[in-house]
Amino acid sequence: MPGFDQISIARGCRLAIAGLGGLLVAAAPALARSVPAEGSATIRVALGGDLIGPLHPMNRLTDRAFAEVAELFRTADIGFANQENSVFDLKGFMGYPAAENGGGQPLRYASHARDMKDMGLSLVSVANNHATDFGPEGLTATLRNLSAAGIVAGGAGLSDVAARGPVYVDSPKGAVALVATASTFPPLAVAGSAIERHGISSQTRPGISSLHVRKVRLLPRRQFEAVRQAVGPLALPEGDGFRIDDQLFRPGPAAAMHWEMKPDDRDALLAAVGEARQRADLVMFSIHAHETAGDAEAPTVPFNPMVLQRANEAASPNDPRPANFQVELFHSVVDRGADIVARHGPHIIAGIEIFKGKPIFYGLGSLFLDFGGDRILDAPSGEKIYVPDSWFDGFVPICTFVAGRLERIDLYPITLESHAGERSGSPSLAHGDHAHAILQTLKKLSAPFGTEIEIVGDIGVITVRA
Repeated sequence: MPGFDQISIARGCRLAIAGLGGLLVAAAPALARSVPAEGSATIRVALGGDLIGPLHPMNRLTDRAFAEVAELFRTADIGFANQENSVFDLKGFMGYPAAENGGGQPLRYASHARDMKDMGLSLVSVANNHATDFGPEGLTATLRNLSAAGIVAGGAGLSDVAARGPVYVDSPKGAVALVATASTFPPLAVAGSAIERHGISSQTRPGISSLHVRKVRLLPRRQFEAVRQAVGPLALPEGDGFRIDDQLFRPGPAAAMHWEMKPDDRDALLAAVGEARQRADLVMFSIHAHETAGDAEAPTVPFNPMVLQRANEAASPNDPRPANFQVELFHSVVDRGADIVARHGPHIIAGIEIFKGKPIFYGLGSLFLDFGGDRILDAPSGEKIYVPDSWFDGFVPICTFVAGRLERIDLYPITLESHAGERSGSPSLAHGDHAHAILQTLKKLSAPFGTEIEIVGDIGVITVRA
């Protein structure tokens, strides 16, 4: 099987990854911070949300509405989105559908990668709950096809080190880095290091960069003790709390739900952002995170561990408020050097924060969402997912940086075709009342973060003052 490039390193340095036969990763040489080309102090980055589908070819020459959205990415210096489909031709595929998946197994032909490149996407995250729907072989094939099309993919690789580390795109305006991860994923998806047995090292395990999080129930001390006494031996001691099955309880000032990050995962991500800051002119951080501030649990499914259910949808998936760990993490990555922070996963839009002059997008929605017109989806775990109208509204922000400083963000509202047909799941620019409604929703969701959005015609504008 031929080799492929996993990432494109700025100024000609490349990290070469061999095919499945060898799974060998060559060390990437150190990359000095590049000097932007003369007269190119302005860089524009267009961001899209999730790519699920389309089930049909993307053709901007015959689909005028899609062409208008593609032009937003084609005219930007960097186009970014989250690639949730596997991208390979099933005919001749030597792997297998995975026993654990992210709630389905969306698959696009290998030619889909070229369509993505044609629409202006040069950088994608593949760290998400669908990355290993077809096992490590499917992930590796996807990375190969994206690379062959000239798309740099972050957040996954042939080892934990490769998946966690930054990837780079070289542009005429300078080097752009991406550090990508996911907090919503099946356990099978996590990349791993080699192990040694009998003096022989195994190969590393392909997978994604993972941020393990857990939900903690905080209870007032009296209630905490009452619950612990009531469940007796079912309460397994853990730190200052106890665990019942996979639910952790801790004492707190009031009853609340709280998310905790695994410290080792968090620290490794911050280190990767710091490394990228030393090597690139602009640093992006993205996460695939279904977790929200909501607390309405999905219906339990018999004989299915919650960890597998949460690999698909977390509690309250349509709550636009971010989980507490996301705010904490995003502020930390900005402090470490990230210029743009983007969250995807929930198929709804969420608010925008300008933190220390850097944009944080708490929910980009979807860029493609093709369910063939279905509104009730049967997840492999047994859950039924009901698709609301809000899943088909989104937006494309274009961030303009001048001499390294964010000056403005232009917000282009989009609508996705929800019905079956030749445009199923495809985006169009929203106009008139629909555009205004999407922008008003963004204004409302961004207001708690102190972000002001001016509506100018069919677009929103955020002006960032020095």
